Amino acid sequence: MRYNESIQLLQSNGRAGASIVKYRYEKIKKTMLMIIREAGVISFEELSTRTLKRLTPFDGNNQWYMEAIVIDLEARGQLECPLLNGQLFVRFAK
Repeated sequence: MRYNESIQLLQSNGRAGASIVKYRYEKIKKTMLMIIREAGVISFEELSTRTLKRLTPFDGNNQWYMEAIVIDLEARGQLECPLLNGQLFVRFAK
């Protein structure tokens, strides 16, 4: 994979979102999916905390990248993000 190769993110409405470096996308995605697999269902806040602890810092806003990737994976049908008791949770799509 080339380090300057990009991936087009999707938004929840199916439209194209931002474009980010594919290497960064894959690294964050892999980490998040591993944490979700371990937890089953996890609050977005806890997912963020655990993911950021496992990632090495890189330029840019890691929190923004995480949010954008969760939205992308939800738009692609891989994740579900239900709102329970006013808190956003993340789980694999059924």
